[in-house]
Amino acid sequence: MNRYSGKKVSIPHAAMLKLRQSGDLNLGIVDDIAIKIADNKDLAPTSKKSTLALHFWSLVAVGQFIYFIYFSFVNTWWAFIPSFFFMFSIHKANKKGTSQNLLYEAERDKIFYEKIRKLDGWDYETSEDIANKYKKN
Repeated sequence: MNRYSGKKVSIPHAAMLKLRQSGDLNLGIVDDIAIKIADNKDLAPTSKKSTLALHFWSLVAVGQFIYFIYFSFVNTWWAFIPSFFFMFSIHKANKKGTSQNLLYEAERDKIFYEKIRKLDGWDYETSEDIANKYKKN
């Protein structure tokens, strides 16, 4: 299986579902693009769960870092150092979780999938034969 960007291959929703169910396709999205989509009210899926989760965990990451900066001033001076790495870990996991949420929404919500497909936002992992069938000109 090879990986193809949405700029090279474009698969309609019904075909994507059929190929995923048969195991001939894996749908993907770049984590940074997923964050931008979730933050854009025009592109985000109708279900707001992914956007709420993104913002909640971002607040948790920043909030714990700010708290440990304060804690560094009043108690243990070095407490902010591991907190910084913890904040980075939360941020990385948050990006990955947002991507997974959007992939789930793509299967469930045809309108959302097609909006992102028109912007070449999806990545497809599939065989060369299938990719050639849906290749863009």
